[in-house]
Amino acid sequence: MPGSFEKLFAESHVKCRDREDVEKKLEKILTDGVNELLVLSDFDYTLSRAFDENGDRCWSTLGVFDILADEVQPGLSKEILQLWEYYHPIEFDPHMSLDEKIPHMEDWWSKAHELICSAPFTKKILEGFVAKSNVRLREGGEEWIRHLEHSGVPLVVFSAGSGDVIHMHLNNKLGKIPDNVHIIANMIEYDGKGHLEKFKEPLIHVFNKNATVIQKNGPFWDAHSTRKHLLLMGDSLGDIHMDVGEDHQGVTLKIGFLNKYSDDLYKRFLQGFDIVVLNDQTMKIPDMITKMVTSSKNEKAAV
Repeated sequence: MPGSFEKLFAESHVKCRDREDVEKKLEKILTDGVNELLVLSDFDYTLSRAFDENGDRCWSTLGVFDILADEVQPGLSKEILQLWEYYHPIEFDPHMSLDEKIPHMEDWWSKAHELICSAPFTKKILEGFVAKSNVRLREGGEEWIRHLEHSGVPLVVFSAGSGDVIHMHLNNKLGKIPDNVHIIANMIEYDGKGHLEKFKEPLIHVFNKNATVIQKNGPFWDAHSTRKHLLLMGDSLGDIHMDVGEDHQGVTLKIGFLNKYSDDLYKRFLQGFDIVVLNDQTMKIPDMITKMVTSSKNEKAAV
């Protein structure tokens, strides 16, 4: 599909370090077809928008707690923000190794979860918060997820954020969680009255989105774990290392959304991702790629 490749690379906000290598990966995915493809994606600022139409920052899934926490317990938002101010620079410190950062991320997530659990949150309150939050799917995101469902392509959402917020948000937007969607994230355990009790183990932070935190059982993994090719999507350098623990024999095509440009991050994104999407809040590029695969299936069926 050379014509489709040209359309993809003609997009001014699409960059790649090695176009020839990207084309080889795309050709392999197209040749093997839709039944060998699995999409593995981060949620916050990857499936969801980083900025709205006015350029204002959208919320992350944990931001729902951060921003609205004072409605449940006055002063809680400030405490959560203080954690962010301390740990966020560590997450992006170019002078620290991954091994050096991980203990800090574990501390950050643990302390944030403890603060949230100290407040009288209920499932009903959280549902209300999600409904009025500024968590938003990328433009075209709903249609893209439905297209994957219609085409039989599994979508694994792997997030260090709140799995409950992701569930509630997708339920609100799509009516239900599609059968092709599997969510791996930090899930809440409620008591019999719907009060938030604790976050379930294992804790998932930005640098351990891998097989060590996945419980691989049930019909979803039985049906999809042998798929050969991965389309991986993320918005941080930590997402480059996402995996679902299966020994994939095929290729992994990595798309990185660089939501806020800096020269340093751009260079590092080019090294880590196959395709870098600059300052774009739509699902246009993943949609172009997955439609190449699904249309390839249709072309084969017509022969």
